[in-house]
Amino acid sequence: MQMSRKKWDQISSEFEDLVCDITRTDLKDGLSRYVKSVPTSKHAVLVDLGCGIGSFIKKFGGHFHEIIGVEFAPGIIARAKRSFKNASNITWFTMDINRSARKIGPRADLTVCLNVVTSPSPAKRRSLWSSIARTTKPRGYALIVVPSLESERMVHELSRKRGEDTPFKATADGVVLRDDAMQKHFRRDELEAVLARHGFKSRRIGPVFYPWSEEGLRKPRSAGNRRPWDWVCLAQRVGA
Repeated sequence: MQMSRKKWDQISSEFEDLVCDITRTDLKDGLSRYVKSVPTSKHAVLVDLGCGIGSFIKKFGGHFHEIIGVEFAPGIIARAKRSFKNASNITWFTMDINRSARKIGPRADLTVCLNVVTSPSPAKRRSLWSSIARTTKPRGYALIVVPSLESERMVHELSRKRGEDTPFKATADGVVLRDDAMQKHFRRDELEAVLARHGFKSRRIGPVFYPWSEEGLRKPRSAGNRRPWDWVCLAQRVGA
């Protein structure tokens, strides 16, 4: 979802209802398996770029000694701060990801960026990928979630079979029209390739499933066991 800072602030009180927060909607607890495979020490640092109201930090922050949460909308991060008012090991930055990456530097044992790299602008996406790399220490890890182009095609195909005449509108590079906004979706192989271009090697990649209701749909009969999904990738930064 591409929104201005003002619009993000306006939805702060309804964040759970209006924003697809994959940490909360993850049907099979897939993220847990990825987080558990990250080697950590007693001094491990977590950086959550685009932390929202802190859902990932709430669920997985106990694995880390120090936590940095970054969110550019003051109203959203204010909610996160209220949830962790007694936590002394969390630093919050109210700023855009690019600025925060310069401020934080390559410190993270795990950098998390969940459904943030979705801008239709290639330049903005490159900046975000670069920021992820700049906050991850050499040999550190990044946990990335992005919308799946394969899933989006599946959803539209099942909708078409059900008689819903909703055309699939996407550009050649996977920018899809969703809810009157253009949003970048990724193929699995594309995600691995873009991470490699920014100094990461994919260690594990797969789907993280979420409910049909997040697509604004009841489950189609023809879906069988299929559910919509995002791609989740655990990648390691190449370096000495």
